[in-house]
Amino acid sequence: MTQAHLNRDARVRDALYRTRLFVNRTPHLIRATRKEANRALDILEAQLGLNQVQAVGSARGIELLNRAYSTLLFALLRDPDFCERFAPGLRRLGLRGITDQLDEIPSSVMALPIPGPIDGREHRDDLPAAERTDAEGNPLPPPPGYY
Repeated sequence: MTQAHLNRDARVRDALYRTRLFVNRTPHLIRATRKEANRALDILEAQLGLNQVQAVGSARGIELLNRAYSTLLFALLRDPDFCERFAPGLRRLGLRGITDQLDEIPSSVMALPIPGPIDGREHRDDLPAAERTDAEGNPLPPPPGYY
């Protein structure tokens, strides 16, 4: 085993440990959720000492974690070391890491500005109070911050 491989396993082990701390210390999870999440984390931790992770075993652990509390898996999918180490199990389930998905998108549509009124119209908040009406002709309340 190379030193980089051991370091990666240590980083993944740390990520799993942080997840386990969250599972066991947050008051929002019920006992059954904790039990299932801890079982999933045990399965994943058992894979760390191997040269290669078993695709079926890691997929089972990932699936159990997703079933227990999906936010836990989502947090681990943001960790590139976790995604690299458990790639066979993730591929078996049809999943990828968040960073892999973001790399495929050239730019996010959510980052584009929302277009304003078109054809030279004024925004209804900029109109005089007499012209600010809804579709039925009823007056609109004053815009926020204009009282």
